[in-house]
Amino acid sequence: MKGQTTENMQTITRSDLRKTLNTVLDQVAQEDAAVMITGRQKKSVVLCPAEWFDPYVDAEFGLIVTSAIRYAIGRMSYMPSVVCEFTLRFMPMLDSKTIHVMIRDITETMERWQGELTDSELWLNLRAKAEEEKTRRISEGQWE
Repeated sequence: MKGQTTENMQTITRSDLRKTLNTVLDQVAQEDAAVMITGRQKKSVVLCPAEWFDPYVDAEFGLIVTSAIRYAIGRMSYMPSVVCEFTLRFMPMLDSKTIHVMIRDITETMERWQGELTDSELWLNLRAKAEEEKTRRISEGQWE
């Protein structure tokens, strides 16, 4: 069931998954459902159909993020923090072009406002995280 939350998701331990892997994979595929895999002292992970990620890996997703950043930067409202938090959460899913444009837009806006930008620390942090993501991708040969 696409859109389910981790609170109401079926769970299985890593140990049980080892014993029933084929059954669990079939269930996830046939029921379009996710399963949370838990383990002692390890982070839980979610097994779900790959197409659940499709909305995040197309050009329109990047355009929406770019538009949100351009709208929010310089606003004196709650939007800068909402947009920055959202962008940070989804940074690994953004394409290289979106990250490049984000770095450029924040840099140009900071220069234009000459250090007087509202919530500048939020934007500087977002730019730094975007630059870190770019550096990581370049070093792993994933920057396009």
